[in-house]
Amino acid sequence: MTYGDAKEQVRQSTDIVELIGKHLELRRAGRGYVGRCPWHDDRRPSLQVNPDRQTWKCWVCDIGGDVFSFVMKREGCDFREALQMLADRAGIQLSSQPQKKIAPGSPDDKNTLYQCCDWAAKQFHECFLRSDNAAVARQYIEDRSISRESIERFKIGFSPNEWTWILDRAKNTPHSPKVLEAVGLLGKSDKTGNYYDRFKGRVIFPIHDTQGRTIAFGGRILPGTADENAAKYVNSPETRLYTKSDTLYALDIVRDRITKTRHLTVVEGYTDVILCHQHGVDDVVACCGTALNERHIRLLKRFADTVFLVLDGDAAGQSRTNDILELFVAAQMDLRILTLPEELDPAEFMLERGGEAFRNLLGGAIDALEHKVRTATRGIDLARDTHRANLALEDILTTIARGLPAGAIDATALRAQQLIARLARQFAVAEGDVRSRFNELRRANPRGQKPEVRSHIIEVPSDLRPVTSFSAEETELLEILVLHPELAATALTDVADDDITSSPARQIWQTYRYLEEGGHSLDFHTVLSEIEDPQLKHLLVKIDDLAQERSPKAIFDGHERLRTVVRKFHQRHELRETRRLEDLLQQRTFNEEEEETVRKQMLAAKRRQQGIHAPTDG
Repeated sequence: MTYGDAKEQVRQSTDIVELIGKHLELRRAGRGYVGRCPWHDDRRPSLQVNPDRQTWKCWVCDIGGDVFSFVMKREGCDFREALQMLADRAGIQLSSQPQKKIAPGSPDDKNTLYQCCDWAAKQFHECFLRSDNAAVARQYIEDRSISRESIERFKIGFSPNEWTWILDRAKNTPHSPKVLEAVGLLGKSDKTGNYYDRFKGRVIFPIHDTQGRTIAFGGRILPGTADENAAKYVNSPETRLYTKSDTLYALDIVRDRITKTRHLTVVEGYTDVILCHQHGVDDVVACCGTALNERHIRLLKRFADTVFLVLDGDAAGQSRTNDILELFVAAQMDLRILTLPEELDPAEFMLERGGEAFRNLLGGAIDALEHKVRTATRGIDLARDTHRANLALEDILTTIARGLPAGAIDATALRAQQLIARLARQFAVAEGDVRSRFNELRRANPRGQKPEVRSHIIEVPSDLRPVTSFSAEETELLEILVLHPELAATALTDVADDDITSSPARQIWQTYRYLEEGGHSLDFHTVLSEIEDPQLKHLLVKIDDLAQERSPKAIFDGHERLRTVVRKFHQRHELRETRRLEDLLQQRTFNEEEEETVRKQMLAAKRRQQGIHAPTDG
């Protein structure tokens, strides 16, 4: 399947009303639907969904597009990631390589794996709520002061201290042992080859992806229910559904709550997250059994601009800061550091002091670079202990340089330069010397950049302008193409790319040309799917809306409208040419014979502009 075929198949397999309706409450309004836009304070539903055109828009936010645009906006991802998400949702394989046929119910079928994880989460949750075997788990959760509401919200479960409990419950279901193993619920003995329950004797915390699907589990050991030498926490191994570095616990719950603030708070443990939410701090997530890393940062950046990293008050919590600071510097994200007092973890802090005190501390969280400076210089007399001061300065500069290798020119780099000036003053060192050392460290830490992957080359300008900035002729031309795609080939012959002067309009026009030259359909849906930039998608949807609104009032049919607008483009071309020749005449670059020829050309052009034909002989 080609890339273009995949886009079209995914588009046709996704109903926009069903897609958006899973995330927003939609109600009928005439031939379409409306709902409250999640990207502004929408008290009266202003997000409109058109099921006929398979488009959506919010006039207040001035955004909209198709199914791909909605996923890109909601997930904070690019087109290819949105395509993959929608393909997974529709059960479509995107690989261009020949694929073996995947049998439903097999360990290779992702839909089967999702269903198995969802089934297991319900089994664990029901066991926790009702089984006599789960009394010890319920007591543990009660001792942690986790409420019944939190148990339901996070679907806390329990796996009895039995070697084959989940395996036995799956016997009369479609979930085979191999499927259970494929999602990490079962392990296999090296000695006997027998399956066993990976999470036996543990409280279960289901882990979800950003779309709310269960993909993995975290298990907390309970005293007296498992081997004393067993790990305190066990997490699912990585599977076809689950990658630890691409997952944050509770992100599916908080993502819609932070669309306006774009703030996220990161803590360490499952119970830390649960108790924060329970006490009203509901923007909190956690890593799943692995340290915060570069892939987590990319995930965070999709949903947040500012991240508050909450560190336990112990030494181990403090030492982790240096490991991740450079990742945030490189990602150009605002990282704030909050150190909890008295070596408390977030769960303990909530129980002792409450959510309001926690929010007050977050309000005073310091910038990560400032945290680095304070940590590196703690206990050092910068004026007298010059050796230790120089080592601290080197440490700070090294950390910043790793995040900003040579060639990085952006707002964060400028911020680092400002920090250099401040460091120079603080350490009483010449600013030029600090800057010189910083640049040496940057050059010593080059970071390779991944090549950009593209389909056909459509360069999107950074200053996309709204439809209102299109000329009347450009708007009319694109309206005609949307309403009458059968006329596109004629239009593309009669109008040159250079005649389209608005940069966004030219990008849409060139998409039509690309598809026409490739022999593809030029209907509205195909063109909209081909465009990958969400802003351009939105512009095309606005043009379509305008065209549909004006169409019933049009006096002429499509052919006559096209002839009229092409004539206007030709007149504009003649006018530009006349002005060019006038400029050349003023510059006196011609001899007498050339000047006479140019004046005749100008006269002919002006006659054509006025609809006057040159006289003929006879």
